Amino acid sequence: MSSNLSKILTAVILVIAIIGIVLFAGVLTADEDAVAGSVSPMVEFSAWLLYIAGAITVVFAVVNIFKSPEDLKKIAINVVFLAIVYVIAYVTASDAAVLDVQGQVLEGGEAGSTSKLISTIINYSVYLGAIALAAVGFGGIKSAIK
Repeated sequence: MSSNLSKILTAVILVIAIIGIVLFAGVLTADEDAVAGSVSPMVEFSAWLLYIAGAITVVFAVVNIFKSPEDLKKIAINVVFLAIVYVIAYVTASDAAVLDVQGQVLEGGEAGSTSKLISTIINYSVYLGAIALAAVGFGGIKSAIK
């Protein structure tokens, strides 16, 4: 990394750290009644940092995709694979109402598209987790055989 870029990044990180310290000090020095009001700016600052980090990640990912077009085929295959897993998760998802222990429908848990979407996301996470565990397991078995 060049010296100028390193200095700029160090200055940006220092500014972010100082802002974080000031916001944290505001939370620590707030009265019990004013704690909620002093936490809000810290949460908002953290959310903005998350948005900026996500945007930078997406930009660098897209730039790297265009720098190496030979990897575009691998990326397309992976996206298609993820789409197939999502379709399977959607097909296996339930759109039934969400019930509590007594059998009462929870608030916002009525049967319909929202319930199906949440069920799809849960199934998708479970399927991807199972695929990841299987890949790690098969990788471990493969390396143990060698």
